[in-house]
Amino acid sequence: MKLTTLLCATAICLLLGAAPALAAGAGSARSGQRAVVLVSGTAATTPFTTPTQACKTGYSAGNTWAFLRDYLVKKGYKVYTAPASLGGVKVTETKDPNDGPFGGCPKQLPASMTVNAIGSVDRSGSSLARFLGYLHGKYGVSRVDLVGHSLGGFIGRAAIREARLDKGPVKFTSYSTLGSPWDGTYIANPKNPADPLSACDGFPVCEAFAGSLLSVPGIEMLIALLKPSNTAVWNSNQAGALNGIPVSMLAGTYFTKAGGSPAVWPNDGIAQLQSAWAQGMSDKLIPHRACYSWPLTHSLFVSKGVGLPDDSSLTWNSDVGAQLAKIFNGASTALKKPNRIGCPAA
Repeated sequence: MKLTTLLCATAICLLLGAAPALAAGAGSARSGQRAVVLVSGTAATTPFTTPTQACKTGYSAGNTWAFLRDYLVKKGYKVYTAPASLGGVKVTETKDPNDGPFGGCPKQLPASMTVNAIGSVDRSGSSLARFLGYLHGKYGVSRVDLVGHSLGGFIGRAAIREARLDKGPVKFTSYSTLGSPWDGTYIANPKNPADPLSACDGFPVCEAFAGSLLSVPGIEMLIALLKPSNTAVWNSNQAGALNGIPVSMLAGTYFTKAGGSPAVWPNDGIAQLQSAWAQGMSDKLIPHRACYSWPLTHSLFVSKGVGLPDDSSLTWNSDVGAQLAKIFNGASTALKKPNRIGCPAA
């Protein structure tokens, strides 16, 4: 069945107008010192791209970030995509529609700076931290607006923690996540451990790819991490990492169910709103946050899987791009504003 095939592919590949104020000054996007860095999530293959160099054929930056990367670059932001692959190997050009296709890309970076999209989150964070160090040495980047999609939200936090512990040269101006399951995902939390589909609460999109997701080689570690009880332990180990950094959580709520449990509904196909807004995490772990949502899906794959247009996904929507631009523009004064704007009360 075509829908099921697309949804299974989804599982395997898952789990904005710039204001003049940002374009002026030593720390602006156009100075070369401040940059936007985009980090992919579970099982993604993403090529390294720069503000001036992208892939010439297929998707300019892989199918996770091509739209938002191009959108932001056109608005004057200096955008880099962090390389990611299955196994953390050096990214190569591909014709595989699940990963791209993309070709004619900039010279790709070594495995040591490539995120392992199905490996240890902490090790991937180390790879991302090395990548940020590379951007500092090669391009003079000293301030970063970091954006993580899906599991990239975890990897980004791991990199921030490591960079700060090591007193690295790159400082974080803002941190944003798109569809990141901060508290874990309902898909990894079945009511009956012997029946993975019991996590879906009758949600056909979830049921269509849950089995395929669990069959991805090496996925067991990530599934274990994304079980909410285990995610809580990992989160507690990140205490202090986000101090002094304004955090923005962008969520999709396309899928809804009247009277459905908030532990599942609404959701974007992967992350439930409750988790995408980190409602289970205290201000001790996230000192300053803002929350946003749209009736969008988790990704291009989810949208295609259910027959929706590309712009129905968080990573391919201009409203999301515009909101990211506002976040970057306002980062310097964000901590002076009230906490939890748009978010539920603590």
